[in-house]
Amino acid sequence: MAKKPLFVPKVPVEKLSLAVRKQIRDEFEAKREDLESQIAELLGYLLNVKIDVNAVWAYAKPDSSPGSVFYGYVDGFIYALKSFVEKFGDLGKVYFKTTVTANELSINANELGEEAESISADVKDGVFRILFHHDRLGYNQTSLADPLVKAINKAPHEGFSLLAKHSIATEYDPEIDDLREEIGTILNLPDVVLDANLEANYAKLLTKKDQDFEEAFGRATLAYFADGLKPQLKTQGFEGDEMLQEGFAEGIPSKTIRLRVVDSTTSGYCEVKIEEGVLYMQMPADRWYCNIYDAGSGILELL
Repeated sequence: MAKKPLFVPKVPVEKLSLAVRKQIRDEFEAKREDLESQIAELLGYLLNVKIDVNAVWAYAKPDSSPGSVFYGYVDGFIYALKSFVEKFGDLGKVYFKTTVTANELSINANELGEEAESISADVKDGVFRILFHHDRLGYNQTSLADPLVKAINKAPHEGFSLLAKHSIATEYDPEIDDLREEIGTILNLPDVVLDANLEANYAKLLTKKDQDFEEAFGRATLAYFADGLKPQLKTQGFEGDEMLQEGFAEGIPSKTIRLRVVDSTTSGYCEVKIEEGVLYMQMPADRWYCNIYDAGSGILELL
């Protein structure tokens, strides 16, 4: 199989024509301050738009309008940023700022060459880069919303990625206290502890080849307790049965039910084990968020 040719960047235009420079001045530079002001209003601080116009314009087609092209990319970024801030709020702003540490926005040819999409984005050396396919300068400029999220999410962070953190904050945290109370009532154990084990499980799930678990990480974690454990406890008869409730309290002296991602299990998609007084519901990473309705099955037999 022949190797795919490496992408070789074009040599920047040595000197832009007077007509091109005029268009850039009139259609882009004259509007730069307003564009940067719109970005600052969304982020709460200045993000400098720094474009190597000579390097970018080397990829231009005949009759292209340079000012419109550069304006279109930055305007498309603002459109995407509005969507980003609307969805992720202050959390998104924090992740953006800690990722785009150079406080710069640039436009660059995508080094993937022929494999590149018409428009995408990444963060490199602290600079947010709008990336274009080398043969499609100016294409799909309003389609930056998803690339923006992916760029911020994929950038290295301490702890959770943006998508995982947002899912926890919106789909797990608001529900878990009420759910813990409901499960405590079923077990007649008001101080029962539901330990989501979020940090350890997230780290384990990062070993998966498929990283699409992040966006639903909080939702999936809650589901193991809400859609698995809770109905399982009812089905197994713990609700209103003093003997079973007492048996649970004796068998799980820590009063803790912990979710755990492990390397492998001996049975099923989600098995239960008791270790040092803790009840574990555990599954391997490749079976995360699969058959969650079985979570908690077999507790009665285990006790």
